[in-house]
Amino acid sequence: MPQNADQFLNIFNAVERHLQNKFNQGNFAPFRFLLRRAAAKDAIFRRFEDVLFAFGDLRNVLVHNDRFEGRAIAEPLDEVVKEFEEIREFIEHPDKVEIFEKKVFHCFSNDTLDKALQLMLRHKITQIPVIDGENIIEVLNGNHIAFWLADQSTVSPAQTRISQVLGSAEYNHNFQIIPRMMSVYEAAEMYRNSYLTEPKNRYFDALIITENGKPHEKMTGIIVLKDIAKYMTE
Repeated sequence: MPQNADQFLNIFNAVERHLQNKFNQGNFAPFRFLLRRAAAKDAIFRRFEDVLFAFGDLRNVLVHNDRFEGRAIAEPLDEVVKEFEEIREFIEHPDKVEIFEKKVFHCFSNDTLDKALQLMLRHKITQIPVIDGENIIEVLNGNHIAFWLADQSTVSPAQTRISQVLGSAEYNHNFQIIPRMMSVYEAAEMYRNSYLTEPKNRYFDALIITENGKPHEKMTGIIVLKDIAKYMTE
């Protein structure tokens, strides 16, 4: 059975080959150079950058020190080998946002507010993508409705167009449309960073999934904060 040091080095070599193939046209380069290049382009590597730097240092210790009777003079802990193997799996086979694909209930901008409210009630959802013409233009939510209500003396959802509600909004366009093959870590990073952009101190209302991330394409899924939260904290 391979010792931990040998297992660790096998995993390291696999990660290094992946970096070379994906970010350096298959050519050799120092591990730190490859990792910095990868982290500049890929959210998965940004997520694990610090621990991979540490694993690179450990690899140097294992490789550049003499062995005793053919065995490494130090052995990584079982937990370290397990964590490295899990990271390698994340790197080589990252989850894609297609795992969130589902039927998306939507409305058109000239639909009545009553229709949107009925969808929210019936399907227990809080975000309704809105289409105008052929394009996704907005995600209607409770905040939009509350701001509209606050400005009304009488309320008639059956006589009110969604476009009217959106016109009273405190903010608009707090969503992104993303391609279905985006990694969940990139999507999680987008969600996390949205808190720091306008409207500040608010996460995206939703990420809407289409085939190529285009507003005219059919929606194949929608991600809200509770869906992506675990990937934001891992």
